[in-house]
Amino acid sequence: MNINKQFIQEILEPLKKTTNAASAAIMDVYNSENFNTEIKSDGSPVTEADNKANDIITSSLQNITPDIPVISEETYQKGDQNPSGPYWLVDPLDGTKGFINKDGNFTVNIALVENGMPIFGIIEAPASGKVWFGSFFERPGRRYRLGALFAFLGPLSIIPWILQSRNYGPYSQTKEMINGKIVYKDGPLRLVMSKNHQTKTDKDFLAYLSSNDIAYSLVEKGSSLKLCALADNEADIYPRFGPTSEWDIAAGHACLIKNGGRVCQMASGEHLAYTKDDSILNPAFVGFRNTYLKDKYLGLISEFYKKLV
Repeated sequence: MNINKQFIQEILEPLKKTTNAASAAIMDVYNSENFNTEIKSDGSPVTEADNKANDIITSSLQNITPDIPVISEETYQKGDQNPSGPYWLVDPLDGTKGFINKDGNFTVNIALVENGMPIFGIIEAPASGKVWFGSFFERPGRRYRLGALFAFLGPLSIIPWILQSRNYGPYSQTKEMINGKIVYKDGPLRLVMSKNHQTKTDKDFLAYLSSNDIAYSLVEKGSSLKLCALADNEADIYPRFGPTSEWDIAAGHACLIKNGGRVCQMASGEHLAYTKDDSILNPAFVGFRNTYLKDKYLGLISEFYKKLV
């Protein structure tokens, strides 16, 4: 199967209808007076909304792309073999705790993974109806090369800079007049962290930033809304020390790639990979809104992490 930009464009509208139908089923349960909640073997909660959304999504994906297998949080069994080719990675209701608490911080996540990378992702927030989607084929680097072809044309050499500038650069800046010249200074780093899962390590990390004279502000989000906040330029960095599964972040990772962001392993600094043979769990990772922030802060964050392990 040849998965390319045209293929993604052809399945995008059916996928939007799929996330919309799953979201509607989730909200029907959300708005009911009572709903059933169970605890899975891993200690995480699952509701009837998870199961209803899962049935809608898996059935729809099998109709849209019958040759692409589906791995879903609600049907995955430890020891299942990862497909050798592309596959769908689904979290039908990411942020079940937010759903149970009725705080609106939950999403429907669908990602298409190939060669260890999420090459497409779509996310819907049922409570707001907002949808995010993005693909590897839309990443800014593909646009830079086109502009570079025209770099020799004098004034048009600014084209590559314009094309990459939409989500590039520091988090925020202030202007000061020093010795008659305007000087730009970076503003506080906007950190997005879990609304329902903040840990002692998270708090130690904030203290570590302060000890390095790094000013920050906190943006609290649940589920994949944290990665969406990076893609939307509402936050700059998302450090995640606690456990997550691949289906928790694959769709958001794809949306972030579309907007020039990166997700890196804290320990090695390498890009976060999927389809690990031994576990569906992710290592500690950090998401960056753009490569400027990655280049500036990855080393510092990795240094903190290595002191933990």
